[in-house]
Amino acid sequence: MCFKRSLAAGFVVAVALLSRVTASAAAELSPVLANDNRRAAGVVAANTLTLNLRAEEGLWRPEGDAGPALRIEAFGEDGDALRVPAPLIRVREGTAIVVTIRNNLGQMLTAHGLCARDGQKCAPIDVPPASSREVRFTIDRAGTYHYWATTTGMPFAFRGAADTQLSGALVVDPAQAPLEADRVLVITDWTSLTRDELKTIASADDPGVEFARINPKLTFLINGLSWPATERLTYQLGEKVRWRVINLSSQRHPMHMHGFYYEIGSLGDGLKDTTFAQDRKQRVVTHLMQPGSTMSMTWTPERVGNWLFHCHIMHHVSPERRLTKTADSHADHHAAHDASAGMAGLVLGVTVRGPSDAPAAVAPAVAPRKLALTMRALPTRPSADPASGFVLTEGSDPPSDEAVSVPGPTLVLRRGEPVEITLVNRLSEGTAIHWHGMELDSYYDGAHGWSGVGSRVTPLIEPGGTFVVRFTPPRTGTFIYHTHLHDNRQLPSGLYGALLVVDPDEVGDAFDPSTDHVFVIGGGNFVIGGVNSEAARPPVLNGERQPRFVWKARARHRVRLINITTDDIFTVTLQGTDGPVTWRPLTKDGASLPPDRCVPGPARQTIAVGETYDFEVQTQPGRQNLWLEVRTTGGKWQVQGQVIVK
Repeated sequence: MCFKRSLAAGFVVAVALLSRVTASAAAELSPVLANDNRRAAGVVAANTLTLNLRAEEGLWRPEGDAGPALRIEAFGEDGDALRVPAPLIRVREGTAIVVTIRNNLGQMLTAHGLCARDGQKCAPIDVPPASSREVRFTIDRAGTYHYWATTTGMPFAFRGAADTQLSGALVVDPAQAPLEADRVLVITDWTSLTRDELKTIASADDPGVEFARINPKLTFLINGLSWPATERLTYQLGEKVRWRVINLSSQRHPMHMHGFYYEIGSLGDGLKDTTFAQDRKQRVVTHLMQPGSTMSMTWTPERVGNWLFHCHIMHHVSPERRLTKTADSHADHHAAHDASAGMAGLVLGVTVRGPSDAPAAVAPAVAPRKLALTMRALPTRPSADPASGFVLTEGSDPPSDEAVSVPGPTLVLRRGEPVEITLVNRLSEGTAIHWHGMELDSYYDGAHGWSGVGSRVTPLIEPGGTFVVRFTPPRTGTFIYHTHLHDNRQLPSGLYGALLVVDPDEVGDAFDPSTDHVFVIGGGNFVIGGVNSEAARPPVLNGERQPRFVWKARARHRVRLINITTDDIFTVTLQGTDGPVTWRPLTKDGASLPPDRCVPGPARQTIAVGETYDFEVQTQPGRQNLWLEVRTTGGKWQVQGQVIVK
């Protein structure tokens, strides 16, 4: 869900008090530093952590030293600078914790999350202005948790700009086991909306239109910084990487890893944390994190190069999220601009190094299968939003204008077979294509100006230009290819498609369109046309608003769900006249689900942008009508496809 939609639904009740500060005010405030969460706060002695925190106003530069200074409320440890996120509390199980909070702000501060994780209610702590309060507790359960505070009295997900950064990580390590190296990544957000602007939006007939008119600044952070100022992490080939990710923002974030799967070790909500046994751990390339949620994850760098870990909601990583605006809003369409100009906000860069950062290319044992994807614009009215599509050809066949497919044609590749795909740009602007979920060399990953090794970096595909992508799919599954530009123009124009990898050597696993069904939920500029209001551009299903499908009765069908909208999170239901039918979950992001997740149940699934799910459905004898219904998670109808079983 994009920020403006959730804001219209509830955030309008929050209080926001912040704007860019003047030079005179700046001279009176202390700097707020980004916290990389590598040092635990406080002092541990006799199995007791003593921590003295203060809350006060300071100046924060989320885009780096050269970026704008924002006046915010922040926590700092006594004797140290104010920090965003708040100082890291990290102890072993069984440690007693004594925290003293001094409130140097002008209003009541209420702190949450400073309590034992024993299943009991976590009482808030009120600290009046110019006062201090002490809290004592013992924490006995290892896990990833958090603490936060508010000066507006609002619930966690509805805080305003002034107090959104009063949030920090609380990590509890096992009592006896050796500590394993990890990194703690805390997600926060900030908006420039004022109290009066929030009231205006709340009272408007159309809050979304009023939000767009006000056009507030909005940015998303990892450990207190926005891309390209976020920390660049470096790992060695084959090194086991452990992260703890904590979403302390007001928004939901589908967190996507380029080039690799990651394994989810635990999930929590800040007060409890569930650790999964090895046979219950799930491998994903995208995982949806709710506000206040936590995740521990591990992954192994298997190929050198530059990679990305980012939210897949476009509004959270678009260049529009940059507080320092560029003169040209579409500057990222030019090859002279690198990934630093093409993205902003909730993005983390990762570099994997090995014995050689420029490995020699290894020729495949067999000749690669040669495909070409030609990108073309569709004719539209002069006032219409741009619409684009792909033409797929194989071998030496020339592309045909009549064969333009919007969304892109489903690519069916074979596991273990090398493929060479030539991308041909016949658009009027540059683009880059990302192979979402594919395990391939960094240079072909599709983040222009970033993907690659050393000086060999993926270029933007300029108008009239080509780029050849080479990889060998290592596993079967349901994946996506899509533009990796993030300006809310190209993706809804139709530059996306399904990518399937099948194994013809396994009986029943080859792609059979009579029983193997791909459902792609995407943007629909090419259907609606001429309408610039996002609210008037509902999603489409396989490029249509009311598609129809025919299935065989008394057969086992595979349902492949893909969400590649710009920013939407949906609930998808396959139902008959009596409610949802039964399906059996098979895979997530192309990876097999743990056995306890592959249990038949009602055909209903929440799916965030950047996620794919596969299910098995057994149809009954005789004719029947089914409907594949797509709604928002709040229940608002979006699009529906009719399935005729006969």
